[in-house]
Amino acid sequence: MDVRGGDRIVKVILWHAGAVDAISVSYERDGRIEQTEHWGKPDGRQRSEICLEPDEYLTGMKGHVGEFGGCFLVGALTLVSNRRSFGPYGTRKGPPFELPAAGGRIVGFHGRSGGLIDALGIYVETDN
Repeated sequence: MDVRGGDRIVKVILWHAGAVDAISVSYERDGRIEQTEHWGKPDGRQRSEICLEPDEYLTGMKGHVGEFGGCFLVGALTLVSNRRSFGPYGTRKGPPFELPAAGGRIVGFHGRSGGLIDALGIYVETDN
């Protein structure tokens, strides 16, 4: 997965249960909303939609990673905006991680999935 969006992220869909199973992102690009295909397997028992307000943007993500059932996975994920936090999605505990946008905003995601999400990173845009 390697997606850099348009003007802004408007929605994130997560499928999850014990871990983060899949993710899809919707962007506003030239006044139109475009949704990516999902990454991972959307087999999770729960599907959660994060809808951002027009003046809201993502400023970071945090969670837990670890080996679960012989696979390295993102076990829990929280997304943070300039106004609120969403999550955690997934219930697995392991070593924590935190990726702040360091004074900017998240404009895209990159990652990997062999089935479930096993790596997830961010692209950041700053005002500089």
